[in-house]
Amino acid sequence: MHLTDRILDATLLGYTRLGSSMRRVDVGEPFPEVGGRHVMVTGATGGIGRSIALRLASNGAMVHAVGRSEAKLVRLQDEVGERLSPHLADLSLMADVAELGRTLVATGTPLQVLVNNVSVMAHDRTTTDEGWELTYATNVLGPFVLTRHLLPVLEESAPSRIVFVSSGGMYTQPLTTFDTDNERRDHNGTTEYARTKRAQVVLAEELAKSASGHRVTVNSMHPGWVDTAGVRQGLPTFRKIMGPLLRTEAEGADTAVWLAASDTAAHETGGFFHDRVRRRTYRTRGSQETAGVREDFMRELVDNAAPYLDQSDDQEFQDSSNDDRNET
Repeated sequence: MHLTDRILDATLLGYTRLGSSMRRVDVGEPFPEVGGRHVMVTGATGGIGRSIALRLASNGAMVHAVGRSEAKLVRLQDEVGERLSPHLADLSLMADVAELGRTLVATGTPLQVLVNNVSVMAHDRTTTDEGWELTYATNVLGPFVLTRHLLPVLEESAPSRIVFVSSGGMYTQPLTTFDTDNERRDHNGTTEYARTKRAQVVLAEELAKSASGHRVTVNSMHPGWVDTAGVRQGLPTFRKIMGPLLRTEAEGADTAVWLAASDTAAHETGGFFHDRVRRRTYRTRGSQETAGVREDFMRELVDNAAPYLDQSDDQEFQDSSNDDRNET
């Protein structure tokens, strides 16, 4: 099976539903370990996020589902019942993100798992009402702001876990600075999306360092090629070609659920996973960033997030990151 896995990992077949099938991933496996835990899932009203929320709730977790559509949240709650707590927020808007984080902290609600799942692929350059480029705001800045707000709760509820739902598309792009001010004229939606997915993997690695002393694990994963509404709308040609081989949303959600709920993954941190196995994060030399680029990215991200964070939390993260750099 190890040889089969290596062959699948080295080829695009591993991203298809053949990959999960040949690896014998059981997308119906129960994880009773998550019973009674409080879990937050962003982008929980559709696609992979909905599958994550449904499966964790069915395994006994109390799921805090975040979405921007009240109607979809109501439908999800009707489906799940008392194990779901809806939270209405547009996670492309940092004011909403900060309010969501502060509200959960203020209520004293415990939280053992945060799944940063929500993402967007904007083919045209789009600016949020707060002035941020939409893809960067939703996929990178928002998850960072939310995670920073919730880290104290995750630490108090430890052992806890943070999971970023990334994408295999991140292999195609190196870490770069972002078009945060919408000044680039060469905006390409697919490229920007892949860049943010690379950034999520790097962010998970950096957060894993800062959280290592607080019994909070941080990992990222990619779901493979999944037949979601985003693929149907954003990549219609790709879907037409690959349709029969695309994974179901439940298959795409599996590794995120495994990272969030299984005892096996309890001590994994700082990794990038696919089909429940830690994978390499670079496939070509050109996609690997220098230490300086990584530091610049994190410094920019912390600066951009600062207006939406409590100063003490922001300083704590900067101090921890500096300590990590000094130790290496």
